[in-house]
Amino acid sequence: MPPDVPQKPPLEIVKQGRVWLVEEYRRGARDGETFSTHGEQIDAVRSAKSKMDADRHPCAVRWDGPRSVSEVYWNPLFECLVVEYDDLVDAWTVVPDAGTCAMAVHDSREAAGTHGKQLQRSYDFKHLHAYDRRGRTYEEREHRFLRHDVTRSGVRFRKEAIESVPPPEAEDDPEETAPETTTDGTAVDYVGPASPGQLGASIPDVTKVEFIDTDGVVNRYATPWDGGTRAEILAVSSKHGTDEGVQPAFSERLSRWETVDESTHVATVHESGTAPTPWVAYRVGKHTLAEIGTDLPVQVRLDVLGDVVDAVTTVADSSFLVCGLYPANIHLKGGDSGWRATVSNWGIEWAVREALGVDHGSPFTAPEQLDGQLRPTTSVYQLGAIAYWLLCETTPVEETATDSQAAVRTGQLRTPQPVSDVSQAVEPVLRRALAPDPDDRYGSPIAFYRDLTGSV
Repeated sequence: MPPDVPQKPPLEIVKQGRVWLVEEYRRGARDGETFSTHGEQIDAVRSAKSKMDADRHPCAVRWDGPRSVSEVYWNPLFECLVVEYDDLVDAWTVVPDAGTCAMAVHDSREAAGTHGKQLQRSYDFKHLHAYDRRGRTYEEREHRFLRHDVTRSGVRFRKEAIESVPPPEAEDDPEETAPETTTDGTAVDYVGPASPGQLGASIPDVTKVEFIDTDGVVNRYATPWDGGTRAEILAVSSKHGTDEGVQPAFSERLSRWETVDESTHVATVHESGTAPTPWVAYRVGKHTLAEIGTDLPVQVRLDVLGDVVDAVTTVADSSFLVCGLYPANIHLKGGDSGWRATVSNWGIEWAVREALGVDHGSPFTAPEQLDGQLRPTTSVYQLGAIAYWLLCETTPVEETATDSQAAVRTGQLRTPQPVSDVSQAVEPVLRRALAPDPDDRYGSPIAFYRDLTGSV
């Protein structure tokens, strides 16, 4: 189903004289458009089904007489409308079960349920299923045709009454059918892209989503991708997607990434977009450095770090200062015969947090980043922190946020204690890379890596 859900009337198959007509169902009156005429009922049914599927009408009603229905044929796209909580966008959504379009997004379950009933009636979905946060059904609602028992062959009723009498819930709650508006009175357009969690039109290749990290302002998800590869999705939390400065911050970092993503050690960008919030989907390996980095032989750790240095050298230029170098953003492909690293994120999360004024300290964060700044040697600091972790199997500063920030700002590092296969000669190299003053560090990632590998 495309981003715009078609709002077309049901079809009806009726006999007039000696011919069968396929026409629009309009409140039971004969003022709808006639699409085709047929000498046999079976031909009319086939034509109605074909048109229903091709033009996406919700259903087709077959009449046996003026007051009896023998069958209603439903378009699978209109079988069910679902109200459920979507963790990805942190909101209640109304989504066609067989479609790829979120028709409504609300902060409360009650508002989503009310709007879901309105949308079911307006678009003629056969069923409405509403679920709580735990995925349990709390309400089911059938189309008015089913509530009037018109699918029971031979049931007799006044055809025009089905549409002309408002449903009881609309009478009890007159505001249910009123369109929702924003604070300035502008009508809200509820037909929009689905979230990735609903396999939405925003990210059409997604078939399922695994939550990796959904606690921060930028969330990460894993998903299978076309061709048997694995991808991750980086998306701004729905709470902050429209906040001032967020989209430009996201786009600026992403734009540079996309221009160099064909490079060997830069993660390939599959797709990106801005709805429901800014997001990017990119190719990753089976593991991240955070998962297996300290399990690798020392020489392999250094080789991987060399790949990261190569990626930084590729991405950085005079107008783009690199950050975002964390073990979780370094993806590993390969195995016993050799590992190859690719790097993702490239400071997107840091930039979004900075735009929001949200704390972003970590043991791998350079001191100037805590003040919202990047310097040409910021990447050297982050590479030094990763090298420290790989060679000493601990972070250079404490893990807790408060202690980490204080230690980063003052340069109070843990005393480097390299693993047994690493020379103590790496200590001054690591300390220089991790100097709190950007001017005291190595002038480039390559200079740092050259001294590091020469001292191991």
